Amino acid sequence: MKWMILPLQLAVRYVEATWGDTGYCVHQSAKATTINEFPGVWEAGKWKKAWETGNSNIYIRVGSRRNPRRFNEVSVTGPRDAPRFARLVDDQVRAFPRDPLVISINSYQPWLEEILSICIEDYWANISDLDREVQFAGTMQFPERASKRGQNVPWTFISDHMNVPQVYYWSVGMEPPVWDDSGLPSIEQYRFRVGAWVCGRGACKFDREVPVVIIFTKPTPVSEHVVTELMFDYLWRDNDFDQPREDEEGICWLFSRLHWLLTDWQNIISEISIRLDEAEDNSHGRHLPVKLRTRMLHREVARLYELKEYLRYQNRSFKKLQKLKDDVPKNEQKDPLWGDMDDAVEDLDQYDSTLDSLKERFNNLIELEFNITNAVQSENSSFLTTIATLFLPISYLAGVFGITTSSWPMIWYLYAVIPVIIASVAFTLLFPWTVRQFQKRLYPIESLRIELQPRNFTMLGDELPANVDVPGGNREGKVKRKASRPAGNDGTRSRSRPREKIEDD
Repeated sequence: MKWMILPLQLAVRYVEATWGDTGYCVHQSAKATTINEFPGVWEAGKWKKAWETGNSNIYIRVGSRRNPRRFNEVSVTGPRDAPRFARLVDDQVRAFPRDPLVISINSYQPWLEEILSICIEDYWANISDLDREVQFAGTMQFPERASKRGQNVPWTFISDHMNVPQVYYWSVGMEPPVWDDSGLPSIEQYRFRVGAWVCGRGACKFDREVPVVIIFTKPTPVSEHVVTELMFDYLWRDNDFDQPREDEEGICWLFSRLHWLLTDWQNIISEISIRLDEAEDNSHGRHLPVKLRTRMLHREVARLYELKEYLRYQNRSFKKLQKLKDDVPKNEQKDPLWGDMDDAVEDLDQYDSTLDSLKERFNNLIELEFNITNAVQSENSSFLTTIATLFLPISYLAGVFGITTSSWPMIWYLYAVIPVIIASVAFTLLFPWTVRQFQKRLYPIESLRIELQPRNFTMLGDELPANVDVPGGNREGKVKRKASRPAGNDGTRSRSRPREKIEDD
């Protein structure tokens, strides 16, 4: 939400501007007031933030299996709407006591804590403070407990999930906006900011055994579409959604599921690879000025450094959550969730290496641009040298015959210039050819190619290549040795002895 003031003679009308599918949609309130009567919007010539005015709506969504959209929604404008929110929570807990209580909140207001406190218990921290950091701060927060002591302590995190900006729009059936002339979206467009508050037991006042998950997002069109059309359905379709877990497993499950839903580094790598191919085509085809190409390449390298910062945060977050495996009971350490965490860390390590490789290729392309520029400048210099070689002798003769103290006939100048011109042209043409012939003999341009020989390589099923001499050894691999096992006395293959007899022997 964003608030603005429109001056109207001695009074002002406050206008609520919200995001629509095509931009800002302005809704004018029917109430008019003066600046003195409504000081919360205008102060010292500055616009006030939306949450400082206390007139913005917050949409709270409570997950439910009963609803086809997998959630029930309530719009709250102040503490007076707390009973409506409480009824939604009570109905969900009574109908599905085994399901976690999943709540989504899309904005912040100072009175949000009063609404949440009617259903959610939090002895350790103010839940709305986490929401405020999601909405107005730019830093991320690793998954951590509110306190290291006590039971039923909530876990919190703030994560910036990363994906190709266009994918966020395409996934919800929206048309992505047009970026600037460079075609490179800002790093903010890659981010999908999410905060989470998770408590396994003791948080829900209606049923202390129900786990509570509160997810905070921003009120942007993309975020609203993702939450309403994708997130709740994605969580409910997970086979492990309603499995009983400890707090450590609950935070790992939520963090990993949101990561898989919103983050896709493979998409980002594919996008960067496409732009790398485009940059190589522009460089080899000389389609743009070299200064513009170099500037675009430097921008790509800077983008890779920015992306790696978010990748390192996600990788470190998963590694921190991996350590929680030692805190859960032994019988729960075999949960497939921990295998998913290991796979996520391995994938992020691989993506990190891939981004390093792409960055190196961009740097090589920048170096190629400089080398090509230097080569072109060298060719231009050689052309000027050729011109100087051709006309310098003639200029010298003109200077000699232009001496005023000499009484040489002018015809002598013609006799001298013609041979000099012929010699200069011959030297200009023959000298480069002579140098090239000399270099061909001294440095042959034909490259030496060594043909691959099969004896230098290990064939399928073998253990060693053919050029390795093993005295008394067999080059055949384990598979072939098993296939060539001798037959028994009765003409059949010998069978392996039972394990008990082998151990006795």
